[in-house]
Parts: sequence; C-alpha cells; structure tokens
Amino acid sequence: FVLIVSSCSLTELDLLESPNDVSAENAQADLFFNAIQLDLQSMFGSVNNQTSRMVRHLAMTGGNVYENAISGNSFNSIWRQAYSGLLPDLESLINLTQESNPPLAGAAKVIRAYTLMTLVDLFGDVPMTEAGQGVANLSPAADNQSAVYDAALGLLDGGIADLGKGGSISGDLFYGGNADSWIKLANTLKIKWYLNVGSGSNANGAEIAAAAQGAITSSEDDFQFRYGTTRNVPESRHPWYIDGYETGASIYQSNYFMWSLKEEKGIEDPRIRYYFYRQDLSPVEDIDPFTLDCGGGNPPLHYGNEQPYCHVGDGYWGRDHGNDDGIPPDTDRRTVAGVYPCGGLFDSGQGASATNSGEDGNKGAGIAPIMMSSFTHFMLAESALTRGMPGNPASHLEMGVRQSIAKVMAEGASQAGDNAPTAEEVDAYVQFVLDAYNAAGSDGEKLDVIMKEYHIALWGNSLEAYNGYRRTTYPSGMQPTLEPNSGDFPRLMYYPSVYLNLNAKAPQQRALSEQVFWDTNAPGSIN
Repeated sequence: FVLIVSSCSLTELDLLESPNDVSAENAQADLFFNAIQLDLQSMFGSVNNQTSRMVRHLAMTGGNVYENAISGNSFNSIWRQAYSGLLPDLESLINLTQESNPPLAGAAKVIRAYTLMTLVDLFGDVPMTEAGQGVANLSPAADNQSAVYDAALGLLDGGIADLGKGGSISGDLFYGGNADSWIKLANTLKIKWYLNVGSGSNANGAEIAAAAQGAITSSEDDFQFRYGTTRNVPESRHPWYIDGYETGASIYQSNYFMWSLKEEKGIEDPRIRYYFYRQDLSPVEDIDPFTLDCGGGNPPLHYGNEQPYCHVGDGYWGRDHGNDDGIPPDTDRRTVAGVYPCGGLFDSGQGASATNSGEDGNKGAGIAPIMMSSFTHFMLAESALTRGMPGNPASHLEMGVRQSIAKVMAEGASQAGDNAPTAEEVDAYVQFVLDAYNAAGSDGEKLDVIMKEYHIALWGNSLEAYNGYRRTTYPSGMQPTLEPNSGDFPRLMYYPSVYLNLNAKAPQQRALSEQVFWDTNAPGSIN
C-alpha cells in the first residue's frame, strides 16, 4: 500500500481539496439546502437562548447584573454558525442555482437576508462584503450596519422575484417546496425591516401596508422548524425538551413571565398550561428554606408593589431576573417548558416529575417559532398605531392574540382533552385585552398593550421580543434585576470572542450601552 501511494503524484491525488467539502462541482442542491436549513434552526436556537434571559422569557441566572450575565464567549456559536456555515453556504447555493433553479436561489436569498438582519440586530456593524473569502481574506472588515440591513432588503426583493419564476424547491424542510409560502415569509420579513428602520418616527406605513398584502397572515404559512422525536443518533428533539424531560432541568423559568400569564391581569392566560409544566404543586410554606432561601423574605425596595418576588405560587417555580444564587436541590421542583413550543407535557395538574425517561408528552416534537402569523398581526397593529399604516390597530391586536392562542392549543390538542380552555374562556381573555387597549389614554399606553401581548405570544422566539423592546421600550414594568444597580441593559450584545481574537480588523469590545442603528430611543430608557 505504501509503495502504491508513494508512486502517485500529489496532482493525481489532489490532496489540496477535500472530497468531503461541498463545492459547486459536487454539490447536490437539495441536500445542500437541507443542511442550510438545519444550520438556520441551530443558529435560531442559539440566538433565542441568549436573548431570552434579557427579555425575561427565561430567568437571567448567569449573573446579577448584565455585564456579568453575558460575555463575548456567549455568542461564539452564533458567529460560527453564521460565518462558517450559513453565509458561505448560502452564497454558494445561490451561485449554483441562480440560473438552473431560480426559486431555490430565491429561498436561499430569503434565509441569507434573515441571517444578515439577525447579525445586525445583535451586533451592529458586522462583516459582509469581505466575508466568506477564505484564505484570501482571513480578517474581513466590518460593514456599516445600515448598509448590511439595506443589503438584506435587496435580498428579500430579489428572493421574491426569483421565487415567482416557477420551478421546484427540493429539500425544503419548512414549506415542502411551496414557493408562495416563501414569498409570504419574505414579505413578512420586509414588514419587520420597515418597522425596525422606522423606529421612533411615523414612517414606512405605505411600505408596510404593501408588504402586508403578501405576508404570513394564517398559520398555514407559519415559518417554523419542526423537531422530531429521535434520541441521540441523531438527536432531533427540541433542546428545551432534552433539558426538562431527560437530563434534569437546568433552566430556571422566569418568575416574571410566569406571573405575567398567571396573575398580572387578574385573568389567567389560556396559554399558561401549554407554556409551562409544573413538576411540584407543594404549597410554598411547605418548602424548606434551604431549597427556597428567599421564601420568607421581603422584596427589594426597588421592586415596587406589583412585581412578583421569589416565587409565583401554585407550583410555578422559577427565579427572579438576575438571581444568580447557588443551585439548591430543586431539579424536580423547577417548572419546565410545556407542550408549546418544546413538545413537552400539557399541565393538567399532574404535579409529577418530568425528568425521567424522555418519553413524556409529545416526546420533544416541538417547534422553533421563527415567524408566525400571529407575529405579523402584532407588527401590523404596531404599524397601524405608530407608522401611519391604514387599518385598525385593535383588529390586528385581536387577530394576533387569537391566532397565538389557537396555535398554542393546536400543539397541545392531543394532550389537553377536556382540560383545554373553552371558547368562552378564550373570548373572555381576548375581551380583557381589547378593553385594556380601548381604555388606554394615549398612543403610548395603547402600544404598551400591543407589545405586552406580542411579548407573551413570542414565547420561544426571544429575538423578536428583544427587537420589540428596544424598538418601542415596551412592555413597560418588566421585572428589574434583583440587584438594584444592574448596569446597562445590552442595547447591542457583546461582540463574540472568536471575532475579536481571530480577526485583525475587529474593533475593541463594545460597551453594552451602544445601540443598533434603528434603536432611536434615549440611552437608559430600558433596563
């Protein structure tokens, strides 16, 4: 064997090119696209994980103040997923299929636009024009963030044009090859684009109205990744399911978010038993102080009278925003994510441990809710109120709430049975929200109602909650950090360490007070 190999020239073996790497010559477009979509859901999960703790969807437990809760290392996986996987692969797929299969190239352009917008939303200025050149340029310079956003809008328009040319989209995990659904996604992302870019001004209403004509407005076109039930090889289940139902819950739910659904309005949200599963229904007074060391204490003075402190009660076991205390023996007490969105259990009052075989509920076959029809209606409600878009904000608000509830209930229908909320209970909740909107005395107060309901509907997609909070400063009254001096809320996230350490043109690490270009609200206006 040694003699045979040594007799071959390096040119014959072509050792400078790995036969395992994807190139334009050996790419099978549908499998290539399949891999890109898996990378997209992976990046989405990483983004959701980091933003969820900032917007109180999950408890921020990694630090008692913002600068300790996140670091440059927190975002390394997002950066790698974007720049080592998604962006170069998308560019290659677009070049490979632009002439031979325009709809597939169009879908790739939509994903590329979403990826670029997400990078700007998180980090501001990021490499684009010099990125993806391999050894030809190992230190690509960052582009101006507004220019990257503009490029994303161009990709959306180009994608819509390509998707309308007719052809197949093979390997499509999201829409089964339906080009019309991809066009609706592109238009929905355009609504998001115009809404963000017009932040702080009565602008872009006409553009939003035009995009809304072809956007996602019903659940049939929801842009969601459906997880599977396969364990280990390969692992296809929702990450929250693995944490809560097999490995032993390491995630703390947010006391504030659970309280928002259970207590804040005085009427229980119909989605609460789908969002959360309680493992232990023991009364708080029966829990020993070692396991719940804050149980008998008084709330901090800066909390005010309306904020939950330490526990929500009725078995909803989480942590306050910025509680980084040690870990007591409470794994089998912690509330875990429910049937929505992670494919876990519907809470019908079982009060039993979920950390067992990994066979509970829907076995992890949940969803990644990237862009849902309810999100569109909440954005349109905001647009009609603040951007001069024609239409009734209250009508879009009602549609957003109803579609969110219907989607959540559909995910848990096989488990809820007779414990599902009745139509009368759903109507009562919707009417409560509409009464609050109609009773609001100013546009700011009305927007607060819209963004509160959007924040609740965004469970499982904290990126859009993070964007909405910076764009509007609402919902108001979110739980402050347990430490009264929390430092600056991250208006932009830290640059990833892999970028700063490996790119010679990277800037110095930023301060968390720096703002994305479309965030025109005053410094210190959110916390």
